Amino acid sequence: MKSVEKSAEISAWRKVNTDRLCYLFLIFLTGCFVGWIYEEIFYWITEGMLRNRGILYGPWLPIYGVGALGIYAMKPLKKYPVLLFFLCAAITGVVEYIIGFAGIRFFGMRLWDYRGMFLNIGGIICLRSVLSFAVMGMVFHYLIEPAAERTVKKANRNLVHIACLSLFILFLSDCLLSALFRTPITY
Repeated sequence: MKSVEKSAEISAWRKVNTDRLCYLFLIFLTGCFVGWIYEEIFYWITEGMLRNRGILYGPWLPIYGVGALGIYAMKPLKKYPVLLFFLCAAITGVVEYIIGFAGIRFFGMRLWDYRGMFLNIGGIICLRSVLSFAVMGMVFHYLIEPAAERTVKKANRNLVHIACLSLFILFLSDCLLSALFRTPITY
């Protein structure tokens, strides 16, 4: 009898963790995609052209996905919007700095350049970017994530898992192909 109970516990644990990992991956991809759209619109307005500025072929920028996961981790602080705004700025600033620094230091690639911008640190982060990411963090917490959570809860669990697996395979394939063949835009 105990082995049946143990088996049921393990099955329930797997179900919860699979659902959780799938949801976190969807948050990551949503952040990647929204970041890609943001960049395309921003550079279309400022430079008058559309071009994929990321390191991958697909319409996603992983740095925004990492930022989205960092922002999501602050969900318990939704009751404190001022604190949440500043933490979104801090988290996204740290993510942008670490990834920007690593790109320059270890790969010799400067994927963005804020030199000349107000309050920049090494051209890697600046006040404008941190504040815009904080605003996007608030939009994420109060609009995007609640709608996404409702949608995922209403959706068929198996379809969500199939979608996650398919998107993961597509994303991983893009990462591999981009690592082999893509030369990103650098500064």
